[in-house]
Amino acid sequence: MGEPGLAARLRTLRVAAGLTLEALAERSGVSVRGISDIERGKSRHPQARTVEALVTGLGLDAADRQWLRAPLVGVGDDGTGAASRPPRVLDFTGRAAELVRLAGLLDEQAGPAVVVVSGPPGIGKTSLVTEALDRTVGAGRRVFVDLAGDGRPAVTTLEVLQRVLRQCDADDPPGTVTAARARWAELCTSERMLVHLDNVSGEDQVRPLLVGGRSTIVATSRRTLAGLDAERIVLGVLPSGDGRRLLERVIPPRQRDAGSVDRLLALCDGFPLALRVAANRIASRPATSAADLVTRLGSPDRRLALLVAGDVSVAAAIAVSYDDLDPETAQAFRATAALDGVTFSAEIVAAALGADPDETESHLEQLVDLGLVEPRGADRYRLHDIIRLFALGRLHEDPAAEHAARDRLARWLLDRLLQMGSAFVVPGRAPVSQPDADQEAARAWIVTEVDHWWPAFRRAGAAGRSETVVTLTSVLQWFANLWPDWGRWYEFNLVAERAAAATGDAASSSQIAGHLAWAAHVEHADNALAAGHAADALAAAERSGKRDLVAWGHYHVAWAALEQGAVTAAERHALAAVAGFEDDGDPVFLHQARGLLGLVLRAQGRHDESVVALRATVDGIVAGLDPVDERVRYAQALARAELAASLLESGAEGEALEVLDAGLRDVRGDGGTSLGLLLRTRATVLRALGRRAEALVDVDRALQALPARVRPARLDSLQRELAALRDSLGGTDV
Repeated sequence: MGEPGLAARLRTLRVAAGLTLEALAERSGVSVRGISDIERGKSRHPQARTVEALVTGLGLDAADRQWLRAPLVGVGDDGTGAASRPPRVLDFTGRAAELVRLAGLLDEQAGPAVVVVSGPPGIGKTSLVTEALDRTVGAGRRVFVDLAGDGRPAVTTLEVLQRVLRQCDADDPPGTVTAARARWAELCTSERMLVHLDNVSGEDQVRPLLVGGRSTIVATSRRTLAGLDAERIVLGVLPSGDGRRLLERVIPPRQRDAGSVDRLLALCDGFPLALRVAANRIASRPATSAADLVTRLGSPDRRLALLVAGDVSVAAAIAVSYDDLDPETAQAFRATAALDGVTFSAEIVAAALGADPDETESHLEQLVDLGLVEPRGADRYRLHDIIRLFALGRLHEDPAAEHAARDRLARWLLDRLLQMGSAFVVPGRAPVSQPDADQEAARAWIVTEVDHWWPAFRRAGAAGRSETVVTLTSVLQWFANLWPDWGRWYEFNLVAERAAAATGDAASSSQIAGHLAWAAHVEHADNALAAGHAADALAAAERSGKRDLVAWGHYHVAWAALEQGAVTAAERHALAAVAGFEDDGDPVFLHQARGLLGLVLRAQGRHDESVVALRATVDGIVAGLDPVDERVRYAQALARAELAASLLESGAEGEALEVLDAGLRDVRGDGGTSLGLLLRTRATVLRALGRRAEALVDVDRALQALPARVRPARLDSLQRELAALRDSLGGTDV
């Protein structure tokens, strides 16, 4: 038989001393019920002060005192055994700012009533709080209660109070909420309590403990617990530096190299649990290396299945939250895995579900509250990569539902893209146009949702939906000039080129070849490539027999010839384009062709003729200018910049400046590329006039107006030109 426990030892010593329960209670100050509970084994971990009172009441010598206390060795002063608390992570890494803040809150004697530490599963909430509490020993009596957020029924209000009281009071916890709360309030007046409630599932599990006094409740939860008035620490993924240090501390040096560590960090998405599981898996298998696991984790379908070490599983941690979802919210969670973009709106998830956007937003907010989805501001959301893999696995479980969701989403995205793109189409010039549409809203949607509609467009091309692809291309080309810095227009039109070839329609092939010529100029600055597409555009146009397309073909050939320095051929084709568009009822394209002719004439040194052609272009555009139409505003800015350049060449600097000033007045906001073009030309004119300081200001403004990150080759060329102009100005006036 084993050694007797505390209950048997206390009874043996009491009987040996000839004391009844009542007599020992009178001597020790411990209640009869408290002593009885210990002797019957009901109170197995009485507080240290209770045990000391019994030792005094029994009048024990040193040997008996040691014998009585022996069963309590390893039990903390607050009455909790070491096994009842989460273990401290000995190689705790990172979270420096969060740790300093939390430890500071716990160390304050007048600390906050509640601290909520929240975040997605596997993010390290419990480890952080455990570390902070271990660093603030002596700040108060420490209590830990695991509220079992692992799929079991939620712990009730009374159970929370009773679990806390069993660690703080020798008496049996009261059987009602009112009495238990009163007893807790009494204890909190005598000493400071630091209570760690782990796996909290709702505010109602925390509120009963908020009785004032000197207690601080630290609640760790996957939920935000937004209904509590609390100090909050929200945990995200580990920064790359901390994640790398964690991997290097756990994985032995001979089993890792820098490249594999970096790749492992990326594959685990900075999730502390995933990083630790991966590191421990490697460290526990000396014959393997980080590179071996990186290779195996490379398959997204197997990654979560491999992120297991012993009885610790990343997927199991996420499943705890997933299993708590109602069916509709679970369906919304699975639908997020069908999305291509990094961030998304409720509207896009609703499209995949075929559901109401408002209802879908409500489900997404529940997912945010559970830590499964991350809010990104402006009504957008994001899934961490590890959680996305989990959602994708659940989505794959029902192939029919997955196919339906993806199909609904793709069709909705392309329909919406057609609707938004048509806002920029001149009426009658494409299959669809919406002249009264909100262009700012349309532009915002196209740019914001590109990571969703672009994959859908490519899949439509691969699936043979040729008519859809050709139609979208003819519509989106009207917008392309306004967003040249996307950087994918050439690739976009290559998809359309294959679709047009599949239809066998020469007119479509001509249009798309022209779009490719434009993209070759703007995105790649590859004049030879542009010339090849331009020749294809003209040839297909002539096969189609459509005069407007033939005119466009000549336009593209003229542009390519001009860029290659073949000014005679450029003039011939530019004149043919002008003649073709003169027969067209809409003057929009005629203005564009005349503008190109003006550039050709300037390249030939025929500056006065160039001014005439470009002035006609500007006058024509301005006469029909719609101040709301962003596409038309861009055209007039470009035309005025080119007219001013020709005026400068002809010696009319003052008139050139007037043209540019008029253009700047019409540019809205920062103007982007339009502003950059006008300011570049104005700086050149000002330099010619000897106004170098003003020119330098314009150069700096122009550089700031250009896109800061992704730029097509043509805008890179403009930036280099501006930089050279700035250098020539020297940064000082003369």
